[in-house]
Parts: sequence; C-alpha cells; structure tokens
Amino acid sequence: MNAVRIRRKLESETLHLPELKPFIGKNVEIIVQEEPMPAVIPGTGGWDAAMQAARELEDYDFEAWREQREYDLKHAKDHRP
Repeated sequence: MNAVRIRRKLESETLHLPELKPFIGKNVEIIVQEEPMPAVIPGTGGWDAAMQAARELEDYDFEAWREQREYDLKHAKDHRP
C-alpha cells in the first residue's frame, strides 16, 4: 500500500495537491485531521516554552555528546556488510 502525508495549512475549500498525482485513477481513502499546535511556533515569540527548554538543557553533558558522536563517526562502517 502506498501512502503520502501532506502537511499544509488549509487556505480554501478548493485544494490543489500535486502530491496526489500518482494516485489519480486509483481507489483511495482520504482522511483530514487537525494537527495539534506545537509548543513553540516560529516567529510568534513562544518565549516561555523556549526558556523551559533551555532550563531542561542546563545539566546536559555536551562533552559526552561530542565524545559519543566522534566514536559513532569513527566506527560507523563497522556495522555495514
């Protein structure tokens, strides 16, 4: 079964969805579902959510992250056939 997820703000009841071109002539099921609003919406000044995220990063060990990343990059090819 082929599926495509299209995310966009509806501006009209008339839709132009070029992503559906491969489905023309086929039986399909169309489901429309409202997406929940994100905690921080770019450009809207969601500063309370941004400050909370920064507080949660306060104890984050960036050096451990860097060391793990270096190790992963060094050994990335070890698991390929």
